[in-house]
Amino acid sequence: MHTQQLSRVQFVMLSIWLFLGTGFLTLPFAIGQFTVRDAWIVPFLFIPQGVIVAGVITWFRQTFPGQSLVEGCHTAFGPWWGRIPSLWFLIMTLVVECFVLREVGLFLTTTVLPSTPEYVVNAMFLIPVAYAVYQGVEAVGRLGETITPIGMGITLVISVLSMQYADPSHYHPVLADGWTPILRGSIVVWMYAWLLLFVLQLGEAVPQRLGKDLVIMVLIITSVGLVAEPTICMVLGPSAAYSLYPILEVVRTIRIADFLERLDTFYVMGVVVGIFLQCSFIHYALVTGISQWTGLGHYRPAVWSGAVLAWAGSIFFIRNESMFLEYVMYVGWGYLTFTGIAVPLLAVVVHRWRQRRKV
Repeated sequence: MHTQQLSRVQFVMLSIWLFLGTGFLTLPFAIGQFTVRDAWIVPFLFIPQGVIVAGVITWFRQTFPGQSLVEGCHTAFGPWWGRIPSLWFLIMTLVVECFVLREVGLFLTTTVLPSTPEYVVNAMFLIPVAYAVYQGVEAVGRLGETITPIGMGITLVISVLSMQYADPSHYHPVLADGWTPILRGSIVVWMYAWLLLFVLQLGEAVPQRLGKDLVIMVLIITSVGLVAEPTICMVLGPSAAYSLYPILEVVRTIRIADFLERLDTFYVMGVVVGIFLQCSFIHYALVTGISQWTGLGHYRPAVWSGAVLAWAGSIFFIRNESMFLEYVMYVGWGYLTFTGIAVPLLAVVVHRWRQRRKV
C-alpha cells in the first residue's frame, strides 16, 4: 500500500490546527474564567509545555522509526498485549473527536444556525470531513497549506483593526491576584498541548526527524496566543470573563464608519475551516488506528463507519454545553496528560528495555 506523504510545510501548517482549531473558541473563555488581566502571560507558559510534548513525540519517533503510535505499542508490548494501550489511545481519540464535533455544533447553532438541530449541523459538518480523510492525508495537508497563511494574516489584521478600542489600563494591576489564576488557566492550555500527540499516528506520512518542525509549531501557536490574549484583555476588559466567545465579541466591535463592519461573518467562516482541519486530522488518526488495531489492509473501510460513530458520540457523550465546558476546564487535562505520557513513554521504555535484554 502506497503511503501518502506530507511535506514539512504541510505538516507544520496542518498540525497547528490541532491546537488552534477549537482553541480559538474554547481557550479564551476557559482562561478568562481564571484570569483576564493576566491572561497574556498564559501563552508564555505554553512554551515549556509544548517543548515537553515535542520531546515525547521526538523520543517515540526515534524509538519506533516510521511507525505510528498504534504500531509502536504493538511492537513494544507484542501483538496481543499491545492492543490494550493502543485501544485506550483509540478511545481517547474518539472522545476528543466527539468533543471537537460537539464544539463546532454548539458554535454554529449559537451564532448562525439557531433553528437547526445540532445533530443535523454535526452530520453536515462531518460529511466533508470524512470525504477529505477518504481522499488521503495529502488532500487535507494541501488545504492546510493554503488556508493557514490566510488565517494567520486575517488574525493579525483583525487584531490591528480592534486596537482603536484598546484600553491598556485593563492590564493593571499586573499580578494583583498572584500566579495561581494564571497557572490554573495554563492547565487548559496544557490539555490542548497534548492534542499534538496525534501527529504520532501519521507514521511514515511525515519526515522521520520532526524536532525542528515541532519547535516551529510551538512558536507559531505561542505567537498566536500573544496576539489574541492581549487583544481580548485590552478591548473587552473584565467583561471577557462573561463572554462565551471572546474573540467573536472583539471582532464584532470593529467598525470603520459605514465602510467596514460585520467582520464576524468572516471570523465564523475562518473558525469553521480551522476546526475542519483539526477534525480531519483527528479523524485520520482514529481510522488509521482502527485499521492497524483490527488488521485491515487499508484505513478507508473505517472512514465512514468511524464518522457515524463520532457523530453519535458527539450527541450522546456530551449532554449539554455545561458538561462540555466542565470537561474542558477541569477534567480533560487529566485524561489527555495520562494518555500522552503513559502510552508513548511506556511503549518507549518497554521497547528499549527489551532491546537491551536481547543484547
